[in-house]
Amino acid sequence: MPDLEVNVFNQKLKLSYQENEKQRLIKAVEILNNNWKKFSHLHGKVSDMKIVTLISLELQDSIGDIQALKDKFNKNQSNNESLKKEIESKNNKSAESIEIIKKLQSELDYKNHELSKLDYILDELHNELLNIKNNILNKNHE
Repeated sequence: MPDLEVNVFNQKLKLSYQENEKQRLIKAVEILNNNWKKFSHLHGKVSDMKIVTLISLELQDSIGDIQALKDKFNKNQSNNESLKKEIESKNNKSAESIEIIKKLQSELDYKNHELSKLDYILDELHNELLNIKNNILNKNHE
């Protein structure tokens, strides 16, 4: 395991790290040192331990905020999954309704065709009856 010499809170430290975590370690040291600088106005007024405690509290608060955001994200993700399932269910119901509508349309088309046939037959019967009536009237006038 390689070692890295860093300054944390103005103290030299030699830290061992795994190669794939070097950048994370450097970033963490940078964040700690930036927080140390943020409290530089307290140097000489309070002990370094108090400053470290303030930094720790601030970082812990940040961790809490991150956890709250993570929980909110997970809740939103859960809600999204629930909405996806609801949409899928409604899509399935819509597809079923469309199939029913197609069947009903087909039945309606068939019945309209049958009505057209009946209408044609009725027209033929009507014409026949008119012919019969006219023949009867013509015979009566003769």
